[in-house]
Amino acid sequence: MRDPWNAFMPYPDADVGHTAIGPLSGLRLAVKDLFDVAGYPTAAGNATVLAASGIKTSTAPLVRTLLDAGACFVGKTNTDELAYSLIGGNIHFGMPINPRDPNLIPGGSSSGSAVAVAAGLADIGLGTDTSGSIRLPAAVNGLIGWRPTHGSLDNQALRPLAPSFDVPGFMTRSLEPMAAVMSAVGMPAADDRPSSILISADIFATIDDAVADEMIAGLRSAAIPVRRIDAISSFSLADLASAFITILQREAWDSNKTLFERSPEAIAPDIAARLLSGSRLDDEEVRETRAIAKLFSAEIDRLLCENVIVALPTLAMSPPARDAGAESFARFRSACIELLCLSGLSGCPQLAFPIAGYVGKVSLSLLGARSADRMLMNVAGQLRAE
Repeated sequence: MRDPWNAFMPYPDADVGHTAIGPLSGLRLAVKDLFDVAGYPTAAGNATVLAASGIKTSTAPLVRTLLDAGACFVGKTNTDELAYSLIGGNIHFGMPINPRDPNLIPGGSSSGSAVAVAAGLADIGLGTDTSGSIRLPAAVNGLIGWRPTHGSLDNQALRPLAPSFDVPGFMTRSLEPMAAVMSAVGMPAADDRPSSILISADIFATIDDAVADEMIAGLRSAAIPVRRIDAISSFSLADLASAFITILQREAWDSNKTLFERSPEAIAPDIAARLLSGSRLDDEEVRETRAIAKLFSAEIDRLLCENVIVALPTLAMSPPARDAGAESFARFRSACIELLCLSGLSGCPQLAFPIAGYVGKVSLSLLGARSADRMLMNVAGQLRAE
């Protein structure tokens, strides 16, 4: 396959069989290089991990489910190193090119899967989402991005980053193949609609007023009551992001400690610095932040138990240029995590999608109660149809 976008890892082709007829027949599947696929190595975006990987002899169960549903495997895709970034860069294998705007970052860490779908090289992009690694590149590349309910999909033979937050997820160009994927992976059908859509003032205050107004106007067109609230939690967005980052850094260190201690020079300096930050965290501080996460999750459960969903911007600011400096990347990552962490801390599903008819590059997200994944699809379908 010709790949001018650097979406795929440069592995020799291996035969990966799939069922001829199924709900995903005719759809091409690109798989993030964190999942094992028989006949291929798994590098997780790191050259040392690649060297030690060997050729896998079995395929991750989730990937096998998609193949058994008729999806045709077209390759393993590039990822941020160790899946530990939101930018899309990789010093070992290069940064994929954003087909929507080559001057911008592709977003990560599921950068290759997003780019493969956006460039028309695949119909389904399988990735992972820990701190936004499905939702952010989906938003940047103009795609549908689904972060499922935490724990709802099989994560065996998937290299972990932060298990408290890690979720396999998907990107597509439209809602129809995403609905087919949901069926294929066993997400139960649902015809229910939310009683209302919540707009939280503290969340929408983080973005440009004109963009916020456009999003809210679009929501009101769905013939579902829209209700304003001051905040979704007793905790500030900044405090939630801080708690999230603390847990993420500790678990990322735990997941990559052996690699770091054996080959610290084999990890990009910015990734290594974040791993070291996790190694230095005080145990009591981590316990306190886990308590915050538990309290926040309980608050969200109470908020969403009445068959409501929360609407929010997917990104807190426009993506930076691919050649921007480290400070610009850090600012972007920090701002976006304040919104992206909400799904991770709560374990709730989130669906990101472009706003139909909007002249800018704007992505809206819907956050629902655990196991309300299908309801989010129903609402998105109604909004996208307007």
